[in-house]
Amino acid sequence: MYNLISTSVCCMLVFSTVVTQDPVANLPQGRIVGIKAYTEGSAVEIYYGVPYATPPKGRYRFSAPERHTGWRRTFFAHRIPPHCPHVGDSDKDNYSEDCLYLNIWTPRRSDGKTVPVVVILFSESWIRGGVSLPCQELAAEGVVVVTVMYRLHLLAFFTLRSLSARGNLALLDQYLALLWVRDNIAAFGGDPTAITLLGHSAGADSVLHHMTSPRSIGLFQRALIMSPRYIWRAIDEKQVVKASEAERISREIANSLGCNGDTDHEILHCMRERPLSDIMSLYSNNTWSQAMQPISDVFLPNSEQFLPNSLLVALSTSTQHANMQMDVVLGAADLEALNYNDIKYEELIKQGNLYASEYANYKVIPESLQLFSLDRSETLPMLTEAVRWEYWKDKTRNVKGVLSHIESLGRVESSAKWSAGIALLAARLSRRVANLYVYSYSQPAGVDLEGRQYNFTGAVHGSDLVSLLGDALMLQVARRPATLDEKQASFLIRSNLINFIKFGSPAEGVWQPYKTDDPNVYNIHDTRTAHYHNANRDVKFWLQYLPQLYNILNSAAKTGKLTDNKGDNRLRGGVFAMCGVTIVLLLLLFACAIILYRQKSRRFTVEDENHH
Repeated sequence: MYNLISTSVCCMLVFSTVVTQDPVANLPQGRIVGIKAYTEGSAVEIYYGVPYATPPKGRYRFSAPERHTGWRRTFFAHRIPPHCPHVGDSDKDNYSEDCLYLNIWTPRRSDGKTVPVVVILFSESWIRGGVSLPCQELAAEGVVVVTVMYRLHLLAFFTLRSLSARGNLALLDQYLALLWVRDNIAAFGGDPTAITLLGHSAGADSVLHHMTSPRSIGLFQRALIMSPRYIWRAIDEKQVVKASEAERISREIANSLGCNGDTDHEILHCMRERPLSDIMSLYSNNTWSQAMQPISDVFLPNSEQFLPNSLLVALSTSTQHANMQMDVVLGAADLEALNYNDIKYEELIKQGNLYASEYANYKVIPESLQLFSLDRSETLPMLTEAVRWEYWKDKTRNVKGVLSHIESLGRVESSAKWSAGIALLAARLSRRVANLYVYSYSQPAGVDLEGRQYNFTGAVHGSDLVSLLGDALMLQVARRPATLDEKQASFLIRSNLINFIKFGSPAEGVWQPYKTDDPNVYNIHDTRTAHYHNANRDVKFWLQYLPQLYNILNSAAKTGKLTDNKGDNRLRGGVFAMCGVTIVLLLLLFACAIILYRQKSRRFTVEDENHH
């Protein structure tokens, strides 16, 4: 009996050790040990801070990334690594130039079968990073999740238009990470032939660049583009950052640091010698920061080019790129313009209704109309009124009126820049990809990436990412679990996107592909919510109604001036004249109706007399 009990205890101890031991993966670079987490009963293995490139420090600063050579001893992937330096970092933040790492979450199957992989690229912009994304809930859905850290701002986009200082290093970091995933993800239970590249904000723009880059061909099979930040740089040539401008500003930056050598080699050597704090002290210069963007690197030898063309050119050419023959999901939240990084909305709340209304008239609406070249001075007043009628017509001036005005303001900017912008981008993509699915995400009273609650009837920037990652991210940013309504919103977006990651179609039979002759935008929203904004209406307003009104106003302007020599408003007189004609016609119609009625009555009377 004693031996039986001892044997049982030993078996239990061995079983406990096996269950609780840290997970291990064996890579060509060396042995790696992770940790195990549980999400609603599902076990997920996590590997934090897996290096995919040599630390870009010292002589590697401003250079293209190089493969990490590996490690001799066991690598313990237990801690979240430091992030890459970006705008907003302080001395207390956990940042370092040694930041080219991956984080991996895997629901490794006991039968050894591989599962689909999703690689996430995320940064708020090309100069600002963002929160560290916890992805255990997403992985628990049966996919391997990889998040990629990459360089930002000057450390990523400094360029002298030469091979030694080429720029585009953020994209090259991502490219090397994709190579690493292709070569090593099977060791974590992932299928290297079923990779979805997911990007949010500037990460979404990154996905577009990889779709059009000849170097990224074959490294991913599906693309998921969420809330692209610089979407109009793929549509409007005026917004494309030129390589010559990026070089000019890069040389200005070098001069400001005292690096004004005669050759590029001397300039680079000096820049690499400068302390990181000196580099980051320049991040506050907004003019310089605006040039820290991907550029066409056609100035390099053909074998070294990553972006031979800008996004605009690549998406405008008639030839289909081999890397674009894939399934793609594209979409955004319906209040994208309400971004926690933008302080203007906080200022508007403080200033009140009148200030918000004036800000709309003289800033937001003209800039939105300018995107579509509808901002001629002759037509601007009438088009401004049309926009206000569409987005302000039912707003009241009560105690909560300022929030209502802010929402309307955000709605104008979001519908123009994102809803209409995505429609224009989709029109280009639909001809070049295998299948395209377009969505608009709405969630009343959502939480942003700072954990702040917004009481708007729509989803603000970042709330789609919070919903996708669920309680794991909600607990991190808001310090609380998701409500039942938030869980429902999370289920709606996650179920669709998980289906796409696994099968290439978000919702079979419900969510139809986007086609040029059938531009379907799928609205992801809780059907129990009575008030949500339809993206299809926004698209028609900006791309059909306003251009038609613009053409009418232009035709009127060409026919004659709206005011005569005496200053009387001829347009108003024309309206009065038309109203008068309409009244006369209505009176004539009424008179005709009376006459017809009397004739009909008289006919019946004669017939009755004949019968008698």
